[in-house]
Amino acid sequence: MEIRKLAINDYEEIIKLWSRARLPYRPKGRDSKKAIVAEMKANPEFFLGAFWDNHLVGVVIISCDARKGWINRLAVDPDYRNRGIATALIAESEKMLRK
Repeated sequence: MEIRKLAINDYEEIIKLWSRARLPYRPKGRDSKKAIVAEMKANPEFFLGAFWDNHLVGVVIISCDARKGWINRLAVDPDYRNRGIATALIAESEKMLRK
């Protein structure tokens, strides 16, 4: 498994993953492509994906206000659960927030 920064060209895969993981999303609101583009431009390092054989199997969005941070929108593909993916995404998120 590899954890790396996501880019807007991963958008469709992110949405598919959220659907598979049954994570509700707002395609006409905060999760629209336009909103995600704006967030990625402002904080590109806050969008992380877990890849298994170059297949997106986990995603997390981080946010912070310079005083505290949040781990948001954490999702793992149901077929890849119980393999430590969420744990790895949380650890990487915490590392990013400490920076």
